Amino acid sequence: MINFIENNVRKCTLRLIYENKDITYDVSDYIESFSFTERAKNGESDDISITFRNNNQEWSNNWFPQRGAKISAKIITENWNNVNDAYVLDCGSFEIDEINDQGPPSTITIGALSVGISSSLRGQSNSKAWENFRFSKIVSELAKKHQFGVFFDCRYDPLIDRFDQKNESDLSFLLNVAEYIGVNLRIAKNKIIVYEEALYDNKTVSFSLTKNNDGYINHSFRASSADIYSACHVQFLDSSSSKLMTYQYNLNGSSGILGEKASGGNIKIDPVTRMVISEPVSTKKIEAPKVGKILKINRRCKSLTEAESLAKSMLRGKNKRELSGSLTFFGNLYLRAGLTLSLNQFGVWDGAKWVIDEVSHSYSKSSGLETAITIRGALDY
Repeated sequence: MINFIENNVRKCTLRLIYENKDITYDVSDYIESFSFTERAKNGESDDISITFRNNNQEWSNNWFPQRGAKISAKIITENWNNVNDAYVLDCGSFEIDEINDQGPPSTITIGALSVGISSSLRGQSNSKAWENFRFSKIVSELAKKHQFGVFFDCRYDPLIDRFDQKNESDLSFLLNVAEYIGVNLRIAKNKIIVYEEALYDNKTVSFSLTKNNDGYINHSFRASSADIYSACHVQFLDSSSSKLMTYQYNLNGSSGILGEKASGGNIKIDPVTRMVISEPVSTKKIEAPKVGKILKINRRCKSLTEAESLAKSMLRGKNKRELSGSLTFFGNLYLRAGLTLSLNQFGVWDGAKWVIDEVSHSYSKSSGLETAITIRGALDY
């Protein structure tokens, strides 16, 4: 086993399963370093990297790993925060896609992705015209085709008239559709995961991290005004008047038809969400903001409800990097991608609610076990 603290009071073990065989006992003494990175970013996969000592050339001969082989890992800590405590982080299952043999000193490093080279979801190109489908249905269909599970957590699931898959993998196609409608998609633990960021930004804070405490090592924060938008315009054809209308959503929450009213009828608007409850045929007039850039989207929408969902999603995609940062801590396996957190003793940065975009747990003999996170400011729309 690997003891990161020599006195054996606090220790951590990396458990490895290679092609359904537990190899932990055989390889533990050879491990020089490893890292596991979990991502909540759109289109990015989790990965793991492990470097083994290769002084006697075992890894260059009989132990040489195979590309495409399945490997799973668990990080196990004991006596970490309190005496006799134990915590297991299941990193998931991966497929080896890269092997590096280096020296001196002689080492073998394997890199593995949550979607490996043997998966036709990523590796095989297809062409097809998809018509009249909801994203949830096509995700389920392609997941079944490639033997993946599905986790779908979105309120926004529009009916798409047509989307062409042109000599691209099914994964690339799914990512393009997800970007088109403004939702996130990633692959982890043999599942296609589709989620709406706003649902997670609105969750209760899971962690509070304090500077000069909680194993804090270093930090970096950034506030940017570049490519930040104050409103979004979505053009769509109004079914009742056959006119091309422009719907506007502002960061202050106000919304409506730009410059004029849509024609006819009565509608009911939820006063809290501002969402149209019945099929809309009219809504209030709104003016373009005098300050700030406007994001303009030309996309077919069947209602104002759909236009608002699209406007919010597109605006979020552009503005979510206004506040960003990174922090490094002494090993903390409780930090996971997608969780929300608050900060203490970091000055003005304490006032924001943050979302973890990426977590990397890494070990080396010189640094021990460290956890680095990248974060962004949560948005309220």
